[in-house]
Amino acid sequence: MTKMKWLYLILIIILVVPILFFYNAFNGNPVWKYVSERSVKLYLKETYPGQEFVIPDGFYNFKVSGYTYDVRKIGDGQQKEYEFNVTGFWKPTVTYDGIYYDNLDLPLMDKLGEEASAELTELLTDKVGRVIEMSVQIEVLKGTYSSDTNWSKDLKLEKPIYIHLIVDATNRSKDDVLKMVRSIQQTLNSEHYNYSGVSFNGNLFDNEVIEKDNLGYVKYYVGFEKNSDIKLSDIEEYNQ
Repeated sequence: MTKMKWLYLILIIILVVPILFFYNAFNGNPVWKYVSERSVKLYLKETYPGQEFVIPDGFYNFKVSGYTYDVRKIGDGQQKEYEFNVTGFWKPTVTYDGIYYDNLDLPLMDKLGEEASAELTELLTDKVGRVIEMSVQIEVLKGTYSSDTNWSKDLKLEKPIYIHLIVDATNRSKDDVLKMVRSIQQTLNSEHYNYSGVSFNGNLFDNEVIEKDNLGYVKYYVGFEKNSDIKLSDIEEYNQ
């Protein structure tokens, strides 16, 4: 090929590839749609054996960067639709199961979450100082436990708990925060809590220039999992 033809070919590639990329990002493609639908069918068969479903034609949902399906149970007189999202091109995975979330016991989850938060606040106060806010995300399906069940870390839950806490980090350095979160991790592990992760905010309360609500202003943030090797570089610091 002549030099000019090579230049034309390169120019075409430069113009076409971004167009195809953005088209795929906002509209998907037939191959992805096909394998996504197969993933939904397999997931339903494995997760809800013995039940049959109608899976209407899905649509590409750019908000989740994947395909959305409104699934109905066969034999359901109400014909209620349950949303399912499938994401991932090379390995399509169901990332949202509407049937699962519809069957969560929300009142009991709120009750257990409040009790777990109180327990963890008491446990961790000596490690972190003043705890401003503690919330624990718990998932329990309807019928698993009675409504008067009390929190215990030995309860069998659908997923490990997720913990979010805000502490007073006024006059605390980044090194102080590192010691703090490592201590939190060590305590949770030694007490045998089954958790998927922790998000930690270290907030300021002495800034007279910035008026903020009673949660203060975020100075430090770090997220970690049960077996994370937490380093100083993992801690995000915000300068106000």
